[in-house]
Amino acid sequence: MRLAAAIQVVESAGAALLALRGQGITGREADRQQLKTPVDLAAEGWIAGFIHGLFPDDAILAEEAFERGDSKWNPPESFWTIDALDGSRSFVEGFAGFCAQVAYVDHGRVTVAAIYEPVAGMTYWASASEGAFARNGAGQVKRLTLEHINAWPKEPEFVDSTPPKGKVGALLERHHGRLNVCGSIGVKICRVAHNEADIFAKELRFALWDAAPGSLILEEAGGRLGLWNGQSVAFDSPQVYYDNILVAPAGLFELAARELQ
Repeated sequence: MRLAAAIQVVESAGAALLALRGQGITGREADRQQLKTPVDLAAEGWIAGFIHGLFPDDAILAEEAFERGDSKWNPPESFWTIDALDGSRSFVEGFAGFCAQVAYVDHGRVTVAAIYEPVAGMTYWASASEGAFARNGAGQVKRLTLEHINAWPKEPEFVDSTPPKGKVGALLERHHGRLNVCGSIGVKICRVAHNEADIFAKELRFALWDAAPGSLILEEAGGRLGLWNGQSVAFDSPQVYYDNILVAPAGLFELAARELQ
């Protein structure tokens, strides 16, 4: 029931995002080099209200509410994460790479996830031990499966919103990589899970709501999401923010982590 609700709510929120896109929406610069708009708050209200209506006892960790509050998190046994507009800058500046995404965490494990990419009409979802899937705008459904690779691909495809610099830029150059340009964190993760890119690595601060949905989709497809040191994100911890994300098929994740440390 929660999976169906997750898919419904991100797709409905995504339709509203498309309706508002291009209507002169502007934003303000906030922490973590993020752009905040009225649409972020409005979309979060819709998603949170929908979830509360269906599951009134479920706890929620939502980006806008958390960052407008006291910014302290004592994780309950189970909770939802909400990132109602991931990729606000892409949304405002007219690029395609933004999404609505939610996840449900139970006892430290993400068990349900849904991501909707409105411009492409792509829905991604997963439930624990049940696989990861993608559905395009024509209604065609594909199960996502990544091969376990033990060597760097020839000319690996990196995904990012700008050409990477620093350690990631050096990694791309060393392995003769190519760049797949894309906006939001959630969509970048889906690019890897959908086998449209090989690796997403970036020096940035990200939050649980950025990573939770994509982490399950990636895991069920055969990939890994974690940190440059190889560690995983802890969803049962009071820690909300993490530094330096790494996303790749399982074997490539280990290889990249060794080089990035």
